[in-house]
Amino acid sequence: MPGLIGSQGVRPGALNMNRVFRALRYRTEQAQKVTYHRPAIYKTDNYGVPSGTIGSNEILVPDLPAIIRPTVTADYQQERQGNNIIGAARIYTPNITTIKNLPNFDQDNNTNFNEIEGWDRLITNYRTIFSVPTTGTTNWTGTGSVASDGESITLTATGNGNLLYETTAKNTLEADRLRFKIRGSGSVELKAIRSYHGGTNSAYRVNWDNDNFVLLDNNWLTVDVPFVSGTSATSIYQTGTRYNVPVTTGGSFDYENDLRIFRIEYNADNTDTLQIKDIEYYKSVSWHVHSLKDMTDGYIIFNCVRTRGRDDARRRAYD
Repeated sequence: MPGLIGSQGVRPGALNMNRVFRALRYRTEQAQKVTYHRPAIYKTDNYGVPSGTIGSNEILVPDLPAIIRPTVTADYQQERQGNNIIGAARIYTPNITTIKNLPNFDQDNNTNFNEIEGWDRLITNYRTIFSVPTTGTTNWTGTGSVASDGESITLTATGNGNLLYETTAKNTLEADRLRFKIRGSGSVELKAIRSYHGGTNSAYRVNWDNDNFVLLDNNWLTVDVPFVSGTSATSIYQTGTRYNVPVTTGGSFDYENDLRIFRIEYNADNTDTLQIKDIEYYKSVSWHVHSLKDMTDGYIIFNCVRTRGRDDARRRAYD
């Protein structure tokens, strides 16, 4: 997009970033809501060596509006440990004041966030591998009655229980993250997320057992968690509060097997409602903030790099 912000070396004046984002989002995937990630920061000893004690928990917050202009999306390089995919991009975000007005970035709620810093990560959806359908109730069951408005699934609960989608085998091999939107009314408490692959009993599932928390009434919450081997814990944020999410797998689970069941577990009172939509297993690209290109009253421009990526052909061969 040659004529976009600042591409001709001339610094533009006032710019309504929200308007530009909305206009581009309907025309190109360069405008999307990304997941902001700052890994946990560990304390150091007297010699400056990181210890095993966490000084600041990770920040993992979806729904940061951004415009991504890749300069090199995928540069395939042969390295000592195999193939690596690197790249570079210029990423535009709203100004810091606008960012801090977003619920999870508000410092009244999240005191750990001050600004986007060097080597923070902006995780984008490179492509969706499988979307769990929510336009109808086919294959959906739950502890209560299940309905669809053509966009989301609504469960009217009869008490504590689960909401699940069961399908024939669906290939999710290339996916490395899982994202969905969820909301409740009443006193619905999110208890756990399950994904079954290669089978339908507990031995074939990955478990995200979050600290229980009550979903805000009638407010959509975006959950975005890693779906990749080696993950032992992650986070869910709601209005700036972090909920720890230990990640465990059954003895027969393999991330490379086909999806069979997506399942949510919850606590609820009779007649409480739970809604869910936009469920997708997707392949991500993690852009690392390398430097600050420009900052105005309307937007911030970051120079970002992609330091590594997975080679799916090699991954299949190794399996």
